[in-house]
Amino acid sequence: MNVRQKAMLALAFVVLELSFWSIFLKIGGSSIGIIPQLFYGFLVGFIVSLAVSLIVDKGRGLVSIAKNRNMLLVIIVIGLLNNALTQLFLGMGTLGTNPSIGAIVYRSYIILVALLAPIIIRQKVKKMQWLAAIISFLGIYIILSGGTLSTFNASTLPFIAMLLVSALCTTFSALFMNKYTFNVLGAVVMFNLSSLIFMALLAFATHTSLAISFAAGPAISVIFLGIFAYGIGSSLVYYSIKVYGPLLFGNVILLVPFLSVFLAALITGTQIMTYYLAAAALISAGVVLQRRYFGAVERATSKKLPEGLTIFDITGAFVGNKSPIITNQIMWGNRALAIKLGKIEEYDHAQTEEVFKKRDCIAFTNIEPHKDVRQEEMEFIKETLGVGSEERVLVAIGDPKRLESAFEDVHKAYSKFASEE
Repeated sequence: MNVRQKAMLALAFVVLELSFWSIFLKIGGSSIGIIPQLFYGFLVGFIVSLAVSLIVDKGRGLVSIAKNRNMLLVIIVIGLLNNALTQLFLGMGTLGTNPSIGAIVYRSYIILVALLAPIIIRQKVKKMQWLAAIISFLGIYIILSGGTLSTFNASTLPFIAMLLVSALCTTFSALFMNKYTFNVLGAVVMFNLSSLIFMALLAFATHTSLAISFAAGPAISVIFLGIFAYGIGSSLVYYSIKVYGPLLFGNVILLVPFLSVFLAALITGTQIMTYYLAAAALISAGVVLQRRYFGAVERATSKKLPEGLTIFDITGAFVGNKSPIITNQIMWGNRALAIKLGKIEEYDHAQTEEVFKKRDCIAFTNIEPHKDVRQEEMEFIKETLGVGSEERVLVAIGDPKRLESAFEDVHKAYSKFASEE
């Protein structure tokens, strides 16, 4: 199974799991309260993720994170944004509206991702991707306005604001997940632990009792959220975002509100309105359009590049790589970038490698791959960049600003050679 197939399976699981999210938050939150539900959900998630970390890599990833104070701090921030704050505001907003509205408004974060991606992770957003996001969001707007396109229920606006805050928290967590590379198994443990501590402190500050008895519904919701959303789902979300990028990931996730509407009707009896069909058609069209124009993510460089030089961000290709050389080089805020060299005949691999080595970066091509790079990773890069078997792709991993400088030197050298020919 190649990188893209693994990511597709992970994304399919995430879509299904997220479709139940707002429903179980409503079931548990309306019965035992949102704070106790999240506390016990994160407790289950912590136990499950810790067990997975110990079984899969004997906790080495968790130990490496604990030893790096800066990395630990960033992971705690991501955990609080992605787990504690997102779930808290999503839960409160859903309780004040319904699971369908909660799922719909929350997914508006894709617009925020499109706005902030060029700033935070320096990825260019294509015009057609903007169009795809706008089309999809129109579908959400139709449902939000009750099919009228103009009127809103004033009593629900505070809860809608909470849902939008939840969306904003998810936006930053998704972008930070894409920006930084870390051991995902250890990170998910810290996500849940930091969120568990946060909910315990919030319960203490609000005088909320955590000594409760569980009926069947709340118990099922806590177990589902703990195991599938916080224990397993977080790892798959990170994997999907790293491979596909936050924008495409977000557009596919826009299918979730449509599924949530029907699941909410089936499980909680929430009424399905006829205008949902028009909204579903727009959401689906946006997702299809986004997928149609998905390819290599072009990097928004820190300075203007020479004409003919385009740098692509292909960091997601190595998200599953186990080699210490590759993972250590790509760890933290470093990136894997690439340029197309085409069918260049005169290529000096040693000279090019030296250009990057001077900047503490590693470089290789699809024809002279690094010994620790898997074949499926190179195939993913070639497919993403849309190059043929005889075309050469130069890949380099390291500090992104140093990589940009090195790519520029390589481009000048081969451009000069081409002009002399």
